[in-house]
Amino acid sequence: MSLPSIDESNRKRPLCYDPKRKKFILYDDIISKKEEIIPVESLSDPDLKKLIIERQLTAPDYKAQAISGPPFSKKDVIKAIEQDDPFGKITLEAEKSYLRDFLDEIRRNLK
Repeated sequence: MSLPSIDESNRKRPLCYDPKRKKFILYDDIISKKEEIIPVESLSDPDLKKLIIERQLTAPDYKAQAISGPPFSKKDVIKAIEQDDPFGKITLEAEKSYLRDFLDEIRRNLK
């Protein structure tokens, strides 16, 4: 098996957060083995929120939309996460699930 591919814009988005060092960890840090994977399950809710907000801040501009309702800009999504709005909670859970699966795939393929 090979490592999951990642496009250039996503290389700048953190995949992990080390709360002890207050450090965001990127894909290249993990695959070069400079940094270890910090499982998202091990993060406190505030630390998970920091990671997900940082992922939003480092993402290219985008619009997100629920099945019903107006579209959300990147700033709107960040605000929803910070304020624990329903859309923010959904975004947190979706990102957590994505990161858990993506990091598991990296872990399996680094061995």
